[in-house]
Amino acid sequence: MFVLRIWNYLRGYAIIIVEGLKIERFINLSVINNIYIWDIKRLSYTSVEAKIGLGHFAKLREIVKKTNSTVKIERKSGLPFMVKKLKKQKLMIFGFTMVLVFLFIITSYVWMIEVTGTKTIDKAVILKNLYEEGLREGQLKRKIDNRFIENKLLIKMPELSWVGVQIKGTKAIVEVVEKRPEPEIVKRDEACNIISAKDGVISKINVLYGDGKAKSGDTVKKGQILVAGEIIRENSPVRYVHSMAQVTGRTWYEDVEEMLLEQTIYKKTGKSKSHYQLVVIGKSMLKEKEAPFKEYNKYIEEKNVMSFGNYIFPIKIIKTIYIELQSENKKYTVEEAKERCAERLKGRIKLQIPESSVVVDSKIDYYVEKKMIKSKISVEVMEEIGVQQKINN
Repeated sequence: MFVLRIWNYLRGYAIIIVEGLKIERFINLSVINNIYIWDIKRLSYTSVEAKIGLGHFAKLREIVKKTNSTVKIERKSGLPFMVKKLKKQKLMIFGFTMVLVFLFIITSYVWMIEVTGTKTIDKAVILKNLYEEGLREGQLKRKIDNRFIENKLLIKMPELSWVGVQIKGTKAIVEVVEKRPEPEIVKRDEACNIISAKDGVISKINVLYGDGKAKSGDTVKKGQILVAGEIIRENSPVRYVHSMAQVTGRTWYEDVEEMLLEQTIYKKTGKSKSHYQLVVIGKSMLKEKEAPFKEYNKYIEEKNVMSFGNYIFPIKIIKTIYIELQSENKKYTVEEAKERCAERLKGRIKLQIPESSVVVDSKIDYYVEKKMIKSKISVEVMEEIGVQQKINN
């Protein structure tokens, strides 16, 4: 459908007014006879406005007779008629040519850099390194060496395992893959110890292979050897084995939270105001205005005025929205403060505890002061604490 519209625009089309009592029949017969009519708008009970390709207009004669309708051309449009007008206006042709030249020039530059694939690395750090290596907004595309930038970025940022740079239109798309901190994998034929992954008390230890160095009820520290892969026996040579064991331990997680009983809070008044700026090639055409409110939240929205696929032209409208806030003092009761502290602590501690662990006990202690309440959460869990550690002998 879109292709047909483009084709009719290139060949020229007419905007027609159809009048009669059989408008629906007129449209149906047009469709049956493969006459493409689009943008049909009803003007009244007996008339509609529509667009039709000039090549199909003559085919309407028989349909007009059958439906006892009248058709008149409101106006003609499309590329051929635009060209005729331009021929009559040399100044306009010159201006149109200059616009094309301008568009050609600005599309030879990169005006937007998009970084994708980041999870833990700040995009601003990647952009800073890209700028240093020559990839920045306003840079001529033919001067950008994709492979050079990819290699340089990998050297400067060892936390990245892969970098890909693509120039699409006026946009540079930089895709990165971060290195994952993979746990040490000990092969079956390599000697290893079983050590404690964290501080805790052993609840159960089942040694499958190796020399046990700890037992149930022992308090252990992080990194302590629980099962040794180095077996030393009197009157026997030292042997190194691949230790295996299941070690379950009790561990504890803690977190703290403080909250003032009297706080200043901000509420929206319902008033807002927006300021607009036109930015061309990174330069603002209007002076930035001052904030209209004393206390406010500020939001910024950017919109590209001209874009075609990946061709984004360096013309933006920046909308700054100010939402007025009104401050007021809020006093919380001790119970309200306790509820808020408990909610925050439970949310944070949940992120620390492994999903495979089992919570045995949980408690929150509160310490009430004159103007503040302090809280501390302690959670006891049962989890697997034994991990393998390769022996480099």
